[in-house]
This record gives sequence, structure tokens and C-alpha cells, in this order.
Amino acid sequence: MSDILLLALKQRCHNDGYPTDKETLATQFRLHLHRGIGYLAGDPNIKKIEDLIELAIKN
Repeated sequence: MSDILLLALKQRCHNDGYPTDKETLATQFRLHLHRGIGYLAGDPNIKKIEDLIELAIKN
């Protein structure tokens, strides 16, 4: 599974015109992760970590 995710990240970087070196991949992954957390943080139903865990288990 991790190979597929790494390949998807490399493809995204390539499509966006970024290099696919280790440092760029790490930065882009971190940005992607922070963006996702930001979207979840905007959900008014998530008030505590347990709410986030419940959401993750449902999906």
C-alpha cells in the first residue's frame, strides 16, 4: 500500500511541476496532511480527538 501512495505522491508532484526528490516529497506530503487536517478542523462536528477517530472509523 505504501508503494502505491508514494507513487501517487510522485505523480502529483510531477503533474504540479515539482521535482520528486526525497525532500520535496516530504514537504509536499506534510502540506497535503496539514491541508486535510485543516479541512477536518473546519467540520463543526469535530470537537475532540474522539470525534476525529470516530469519523476515521466510519470511513
